[in-house]
Amino acid sequence: MGCNGGKSEKSDLNKKVWAWMAGKTTTADSDWEHMFSNAAQAGIDAIILECHGGYPEVLGDSLSFRDSAAIRIIKTALPFAQKYNLELHAWIWTTNRTEMSLRKAHPEWYQVNAQGESCLDIKLYNREHYRWICPSRPETLEYMKERVSELADIDGLAGIHLDFIRYPDAILPYGLHESRGVVQDKVYPLWDFCYCEVCRERFKAQTGTDPIELEDPTSNDAWMRYRWDVLASFASELSKEIKSHGKIASAAVFASPEESRKLVRQDWVNFRNTDILFPMIYHKFYSWEDSMVETATRQGVEELKAAGNPAVLCSGLFVGHVPKERIQEFFGYAVNGGSKGICLFSLEGINRTEGYWEALGEAVKEFKR
Repeated sequence: MGCNGGKSEKSDLNKKVWAWMAGKTTTADSDWEHMFSNAAQAGIDAIILECHGGYPEVLGDSLSFRDSAAIRIIKTALPFAQKYNLELHAWIWTTNRTEMSLRKAHPEWYQVNAQGESCLDIKLYNREHYRWICPSRPETLEYMKERVSELADIDGLAGIHLDFIRYPDAILPYGLHESRGVVQDKVYPLWDFCYCEVCRERFKAQTGTDPIELEDPTSNDAWMRYRWDVLASFASELSKEIKSHGKIASAAVFASPEESRKLVRQDWVNFRNTDILFPMIYHKFYSWEDSMVETATRQGVEELKAAGNPAVLCSGLFVGHVPKERIQEFFGYAVNGGSKGICLFSLEGINRTEGYWEALGEAVKEFKR
């Protein structure tokens, strides 16, 4: 499947194998060659290449909003993708935006917690990159449409992949609580977003209630629904923009619809205009049994169908949670749950694990039969 920039037919997505990979402006040609050639040899069909992440590179004018580094990364990688007949998608962070040009120009665009603190002023979970723009604001949507458009204009790029299209974790995935040193038996104000002026005013106009005054915001169905709907609308509009350029719109989302809504206010079954949804079923982070890969996949497929959403679901697997001798077993969990394909995080993880390329190649061959 070549990198023609066109939209894949739904039938093309069946038993398609994808992988996420980080990209840098400093990546050597020999490294592009090594990773892309190995991916092709292992039977991977498409690479989702990170070109704007938590610590985005800056080229040229540091005050410019144009993401010149992301554009360069994609344009540099494309010839290698085309050489090995790999489809290439540009992977960008979405509501989690840390570029200093934006933070300095528009600090008011960033989310505020229930304690009235901007995420620019505190280091959530001790993570420097946890800086989140508010999806309620028309200006943030227009900003992200511009970032999407400048990438979608690149000839040969197949699609744009939206990651971190959510709120900050109100509750971290359960398996991470101990390592991050948090106690989250419920939602606490420190991690509960967004209560900026725009969110409060819009919700009050709808309901007559200021959400900051709610005694237990998480138990208020209208306030939860407000945030789910605002984010879903944000994602839907960005996907519409991507598709207006003739590109495939996709998004990485949390593991299951229920956990997504609860942990990060992400109602992804209502992301409209999105061609492919990649639930990141990194099961050990949730302290789940292996078979939950199948269960979570099935939940996603069933909820998409119930919502009348034609988006294709493709299960994401974390290489560190999938031993090389059990790859086929985990592929089976995803397929049995209704996934159309498999996406692996990440190519770097595969490359670091001795014998994984070879084991993956055998598993993919069997998977595609």
